[in-house]
Amino acid sequence: MKKVFLLFLLGINSILANSQVLINKWSGVLNAGGRKIELVLNIVQNTDKTFQSNWDIPAQKIKGLASSKTELLNNQLAIEIKMIGGGYAAVLNATGDKMEGTWTQSGMNFPLNMEPFKVGQVEKMVVKPQTPQAPYSYSVKDFVYEGLDTKLSYGATLTYPTDQVKHPLIILITGSGKQDRDETIFDHKPFAVVADYLTKKGYAVLRVDDRGAGKSTGDFSNSTTADFALDVEEHIRYVKSLPMIDTNKIGLLGHSEGGLIAPMVAARNKSVAFVILLAGPGIPITQLMALQNEMVLKSAGISQEAINAYLPLYTNLMKTIIAVDNAKDATAQSMEIVKAWYNRTDKNLVKTTTNISSETDINKFAALMAETLSTKWWKYFASYNPQLALQKIKCPVLAINGSQDIQVPATANLNGIEIALNNAGNKNFTTKKFEGMNHLFQKCTKCTVPEYGELETTMEPEVLVYIHQWMIKAGF
Repeated sequence: MKKVFLLFLLGINSILANSQVLINKWSGVLNAGGRKIELVLNIVQNTDKTFQSNWDIPAQKIKGLASSKTELLNNQLAIEIKMIGGGYAAVLNATGDKMEGTWTQSGMNFPLNMEPFKVGQVEKMVVKPQTPQAPYSYSVKDFVYEGLDTKLSYGATLTYPTDQVKHPLIILITGSGKQDRDETIFDHKPFAVVADYLTKKGYAVLRVDDRGAGKSTGDFSNSTTADFALDVEEHIRYVKSLPMIDTNKIGLLGHSEGGLIAPMVAARNKSVAFVILLAGPGIPITQLMALQNEMVLKSAGISQEAINAYLPLYTNLMKTIIAVDNAKDATAQSMEIVKAWYNRTDKNLVKTTTNISSETDINKFAALMAETLSTKWWKYFASYNPQLALQKIKCPVLAINGSQDIQVPATANLNGIEIALNNAGNKNFTTKKFEGMNHLFQKCTKCTVPEYGELETTMEPEVLVYIHQWMIKAGF
């Protein structure tokens, strides 16, 4: 889910002034709170003249962190990764060999200038040991199918035991941002690991590229969580036609935002036999984002005093912007809110949390926040209350989280899920907090977002074992 500090950096498209020669690789150093981090930006131009981009972060052994949007208007570069609610805006100079810009994340602004990448700057990546490798002990089917209602093409992988028996099926649902079917993040492939483990235990597992990712079609940038729920319903409809699937035992496993989508689908589809939520939201998203920002800022070393000063600004901006219909009004209201906050807040705390020190900074900060929070996805997401769908679920539910998760904090969200399921009269649900684990269910030491890519483990084996044991007890 994604909205995290430092690591989920925003991709950016890049092209020379007046469409001269495209530079495919850039590097720069982000100075965030006294910590310097080298970033490498990779850009690819598609055949339709649009752009895709991703980031490498050598010090954290992260490679290919995908951007959700890359756009260029004249020499104005803009980028976002929806899972973090942040952005990078920059201007490319006339000679095409430098971009000057600002990266904003969790409401903080930091200058980020980039120059053409020099060969030899990036470390080679180490393969994560849990990533499954062929040959497999089960059947693997890669295919593309057409959605009946959405009319989209979906690139997918189905894994299933090699026998003649019908098997329970688990459909995996990715978190925020445009994800591939493996939910690849920081060189980890969590869904490939989950699929491998559960298939070896006798289940069929379907994992699918998000719309607009991999071999799936569709416009991800103009889609909402509700649209992604429609995609999952297409997956359910499709798998019912497969001979190896027990259609009475089709379940959903969602991670992060996927843990919000799964209940949406289950609440209105009797075909869903069970739901597994990995770090799924259980409280209204406005509350979740305030809590997430607090914990992420703490992990970055920001003082509680500065956080307390900043959070009312963030909450006010989020609630205001998502309620405004047009971008012009959103920007105008944002500027008023930021200016009023700036005038009444200690300037050291302002600088620490937003890097604002002038009228120009105020306008840039407000404009970027308005642009980020005005997207179709953000408006829907930030207005959503996951408890409404959870209160309608009668099938078995497993909700788990890591105690050190700073993106979807465990206690508040698991409590919210429990309350909602109790209100639904659901007698068959389990919640579990795994001590010492983060948002990806890795045992962490620093328990910060940057550490995700530094850890070799993709998902702790005990989590996979627990999921399997729960499914057996639930009758699947």
